[in-house]
Amino acid sequence: MFKIGRNDPCPCGSGKKFKKCHMGREHELIEPLPADTAEKIKALPEVSYGRCQEMLDRLDIQQITGSDMSVKFIDLKAYLDLGLETPEVPPDLNERSVGQMVNPFKTLAADPDHVYVAVTPVVSDAALVHELAHVLDYLGGSKINPGLTQPLSLELEAPAELIGHPREFGKFLEMLRNEFAVVLDADNTIIEYLSEEGMLVPGEAIRSSDHTVLEAEVKRSVDFLLNHRSEIDQKIKGRVGYIVPSQ
Repeated sequence: MFKIGRNDPCPCGSGKKFKKCHMGREHELIEPLPADTAEKIKALPEVSYGRCQEMLDRLDIQQITGSDMSVKFIDLKAYLDLGLETPEVPPDLNERSVGQMVNPFKTLAADPDHVYVAVTPVVSDAALVHELAHVLDYLGGSKINPGLTQPLSLELEAPAELIGHPREFGKFLEMLRNEFAVVLDADNTIIEYLSEEGMLVPGEAIRSSDHTVLEAEVKRSVDFLLNHRSEIDQKIKGRVGYIVPSQ
């Protein structure tokens, strides 16, 4: 069952312990939502787009993370049509490969035993392993809620990609890529490269209340990226999502 321990990092991404941050104020962790939000999401039918079911069948989430929670895949457009997210739903959404781990606080009241992942019908293997890496990291890695790291990255003026993808996430991404023989897209290739080089920010630093430590870790990662631009460009050239560098 989903539970936040008193001494666990607060899901808001502040770096403080839950007991010293949002304990007793859990409703503030997400924007006010209709009372039946959890029930509406739970009522959405499960989907098995792409390799969703195959990956779930082959993953022993409990063994990997120590958590009893599992995963439910739902249709992303159907989820967004509930009006719980601010962005407008693109008319061609179903023609794109997109995945999104749903904030567990939105489904906790109706289904505390599952983490929901919303995907499009043409979801790619790379998008699937990315979202599953978030789930595994959330349940048994850094335990950071990826949907709640944006405020911390803004506060520190740090790249959201680094704060939202801690070192533990990188290990899970690499494991899943190997397990399912996935060709990663450009963004995921960069994350895996940073992981291999030990340049992703440790979850401990992200959870820490010591911003000095976190800023130092972020600077180390950013400096590495800047100093290895040519090498990174060669690694991602030709991958989905690759953008030719400006001259």
